[in-house]
Amino acid sequence: MKAGKYIAFILVLVLISCEPDPKEYQTLDPSTKDYFDVKNQSEYIFSEISDSFNEIKYVTDNYINTHANPDIENNEIISYDLIATGFPKLTIRCESGGLQYKDRVALLTTKNDSVIIGPIVFNLGAQFSVGFNSGDSVFQLPMWSVMNRNFSDVVRIKPKNNLLYSEIYYARNIGLIARKEKNGKFYYLKRYQINR
Repeated sequence: MKAGKYIAFILVLVLISCEPDPKEYQTLDPSTKDYFDVKNQSEYIFSEISDSFNEIKYVTDNYINTHANPDIENNEIISYDLIATGFPKLTIRCESGGLQYKDRVALLTTKNDSVIIGPIVFNLGAQFSVGFNSGDSVFQLPMWSVMNRNFSDVVRIKPKNNLLYSEIYYARNIGLIARKEKNGKFYYLKRYQINR
């Protein structure tokens, strides 16, 4: 009986010592945070270009900044939702790629209980790119204007085969500033108040 307890104790010690050590934190590139680190209760007022008097108020919620998979990658993740009554939920999700790889940024749209993955863009040192052989294209614009509103440091993504979007625009210190849907509707940012 004593031998059985001793063996069980030794097995517990062995199992504890075999538990993998957490990997070093892989943090998001500072420029990814410049573009996308937007806290809860930020407000985005969008309009559709054909009806600029109609305003749609999105408020950010469910902000998360955490590390995932501590024993494998320990990568940093930022995620938050943009919520507007009567419109699909938009989720911005950024995941670090570590020191050797680029950060991954995705726009997820929840519509009718389905999640549509928007264009995915990669970033390292404010140099944005798209996936290899995706057919998507990305353009970095020092200045971009829509409906007499000017935005600096804009990233424009044109997905080739996205189910919902034909263009997405992000700006530094703001995040999402415009989106063109395949149905021809073009939503642009009229006003905003960002919590950082």
